[in-house]
Amino acid sequence: MRLAQIKNDLEAVFNKIKKTSAEGDLPQEEDVKQFVRLCSHMQTYAHEDWAFEADDFLHLAQELLQSVRQEEVQDTIPLIDSLEEAKTYCHRTFRTS
Repeated sequence: MRLAQIKNDLEAVFNKIKKTSAEGDLPQEEDVKQFVRLCSHMQTYAHEDWAFEADDFLHLAQELLQSVRQEEVQDTIPLIDSLEEAKTYCHRTFRTS
């Protein structure tokens, strides 16, 4: 799987997670699992310049999965916001495609 495809798939599943959360619902565990898997794939492609950020992003994704599994709705919102901020920072700072 190429990095560009991983990024597209990540964006699609992340948008689904954000939409569900914005509606006041807990994201589906399967969506978050897919998100974590894609983050892990992205990490394998990480260039040395942004590898640290890819590690942090994966860590946040794993925390989101744990909060969904434990049905901690209040914890999911800040984690989703942190993931969005991390994504924005990386896209602004690094060229990854």
